[in-house]
Amino acid sequence: PYPAGGGTDNVARVFAKYLSDRIKQPITIENRGGASGMVGTEFVARAAPDGYTMQYTVGDTHSVIPHLFPKVRYDPLKDFVPVVVVGSMPNALVVNTSKVSATNLSEFIKLAKANPGKYSYSTWGIGSGAHIRTEAFNEKTDLKMLHVPYQGSGPSFAAVLGGQVDITMVPLSMAIGHEKGGAVRILGVDTTSRLVDSPDLPTFTEQGVPITLAFWQGILLPAKTPKPIIDYLNREANAVLTDPEARASLIKAGVIPRANGMSPKELETYM
Repeated sequence: PYPAGGGTDNVARVFAKYLSDRIKQPITIENRGGASGMVGTEFVARAAPDGYTMQYTVGDTHSVIPHLFPKVRYDPLKDFVPVVVVGSMPNALVVNTSKVSATNLSEFIKLAKANPGKYSYSTWGIGSGAHIRTEAFNEKTDLKMLHVPYQGSGPSFAAVLGGQVDITMVPLSMAIGHEKGGAVRILGVDTTSRLVDSPDLPTFTEQGVPITLAFWQGILLPAKTPKPIIDYLNREANAVLTDPEARASLIKAGVIPRANGMSPKELETYM
């Protein structure tokens, strides 16, 4: 339910490749962005429950949005059956280096407090994971920044690269290459500990801002999908998560894969 080129879309394409190899059928990625993921989610909720339409999504659409909007045209539990949690995606607080001089989180907080209302931040929509994460950050640090929503994490990040917006909270995988080029600076990541692949990046918590919002990513099917189909796709998806090559590719795409699988029932309880 997000535009092409964003963090969730990138991981979905990697996972789809390995799942396709296992089930011996092609999987087509169809991007239906809009309304912070609600457009694509509603489409899947209304799809035929035959196992041929799946939703790859992030926790925004099922764990956050239903609590924020008065009119959501799908029920996150009644209209779906969960198949698998793939993992969680680290997000980073990123600043445009030409507009924000801070080199760490403490410096940025001091700078923003000295200039209330000066800085703006982009997200991939109202109620999105980036919106929730940044507002949680604002609440913990007593900051006020202008929210500028976009249609996806790609356009949201492009706005910071282009200098239209000062900062963003974005999947780390999208930002890390651009930091090496000097256009942006990563001030912190929202994980519980430093990442093995990026040990030089400090977490929010170690910099005095205790935020660890690890939003899940995973696959769901329309309600009333027959149990044999659910169990089959759950088994094959969990097999992908135990494959060393697939895990390495998922990490490279930006997600931290689950170490162990879940049955559909366990996943339903988790959600």
